[in-house]
Amino acid sequence: METNAKVTKRTEALGKAPLGPLLVRLSIPGAVGMLVMSLYNIVDTFWVSGLPNGPKAIAALTVTFPLQMIAVALGVGTGIGTASLVSRRFGENRVDEVNDVGGHAVVMPLVAGGALLGLCLLIPSPMVQVFGAKPDTLHIALTYLVVIGFGFPFQLFAMTVNGLYRGAGNAVMPMVCMAVPALVNILLDPFLIYGWGPFPRLEVQGAALATTIAKVVGFAISATYLWSGHSGYHIRLRHFRPRLSILRDIAQVGGPACAMHFVQSAVVSVFNRVLGVYGSNAIAAYGLTFRVLMLVVPCLRGLSQGLMPIVGYNFGAGQFRRMWRAIRTAALWSVSMSLGLGIVLWAFTPQVVAVFARTVELQDLTVLSLRLVLLGLWLAAPQMIAVTALQGMGFGHQAMALALTRQLFFLIPGLLILSSLFGVAGAFASQPVADVLSLLVTGAYFRTVYRRYRASLADPVDSAQQPESIAATAPPWPTPSIPRSSRSPKPRM
Repeated sequence: METNAKVTKRTEALGKAPLGPLLVRLSIPGAVGMLVMSLYNIVDTFWVSGLPNGPKAIAALTVTFPLQMIAVALGVGTGIGTASLVSRRFGENRVDEVNDVGGHAVVMPLVAGGALLGLCLLIPSPMVQVFGAKPDTLHIALTYLVVIGFGFPFQLFAMTVNGLYRGAGNAVMPMVCMAVPALVNILLDPFLIYGWGPFPRLEVQGAALATTIAKVVGFAISATYLWSGHSGYHIRLRHFRPRLSILRDIAQVGGPACAMHFVQSAVVSVFNRVLGVYGSNAIAAYGLTFRVLMLVVPCLRGLSQGLMPIVGYNFGAGQFRRMWRAIRTAALWSVSMSLGLGIVLWAFTPQVVAVFARTVELQDLTVLSLRLVLLGLWLAAPQMIAVTALQGMGFGHQAMALALTRQLFFLIPGLLILSSLFGVAGAFASQPVADVLSLLVTGAYFRTVYRRYRASLADPVDSAQQPESIAATAPPWPTPSIPRSSRSPKPRM
């Protein structure tokens, strides 16, 4: 790969620049971009809540949320897998291979997005019913789903190609690719929902159309920059040729990341079905809680995105001491941020909720739900950092196992048990309970990962010189591609 001086300097900074300023420089653009992108759903909800059937419309958007999460799962999986692989290749000084990765990053999301659009067109009604739609919200949900499906291929392309930029240490361009479409969505929403000016009044369908147009804009920006020559990538037709080794390397981290978000989509569907027993207001309150948290979570996600290329590069370069310092720093920052933001949001919960919830019953339920979730937010933050660190090291299956422990072993059983005992309040309380239990598991496991790699915390050593007790613990499955000088056993769950 013929990288220009700017790209080379940016990637080398991952292994040399002071960690604090580097984390800030890589995290802030990601946090800003994700915060603005979160306004997709927040602004949609704000304008839709003012419709005559506002609570039902919010509930309809909530039951389509799992499918949107599936699309995000595919984009996150390919984006994270691409970012992890590219950053490790730069750390290994194998820059000639990253254009091949780039070619796959272009084709994969278009194929996956096209398949997802096909499902939206062929079986929309069965899907929204599986996701928890009730008869009074079914038609509204279908109206929204079919239109928004056309944006999935463009959305997945932008998310995956952003992984190329982040993996090379470029955090600004992903921010632009997320922020500009979000602003387009914000501007179009009231015109298309309420029929301002020359536009027709499309209501919920207008919200979906505004979002789809915005995703096309994001695709155009990302694609233009990728082939402009400024990205550092020089992708040609030959790079689109499928290579099993690259697909396997991307899937090694991206597949488990995708699976984690698929499970999250299933969890939302289960929540919708359980809460449906208590009426559409309970489902709407759960959906509003998700949307309000979008004001906080992007800061934590941005920090995770900033950490990913640092971990990947230093793991690939065998600079383990620097890698662990970055992980510790990010974990401390995440706890501090989540505590501070959570306290502020707790204090103003009624005022924030009143912006979206126009009825007293919906306001009361949303305040209860949001405050219960905030109790566990600061516990979930270091778990997010732990999962990101494992993904950066190429240990995607271990990252998935940690994440799924919370969802499958703690959250869903807690939801079913607590809702049967305490009703809708118990359903909402299952989330902080799951956060406490999963933090204990994450802390115990990550301590074993640290111990397993502690022998390599100094300068990299050849694997042949490592203690026999460490080498003997190598698991039977393949390890991520890292230089021989820094190869260590892969941790086991």
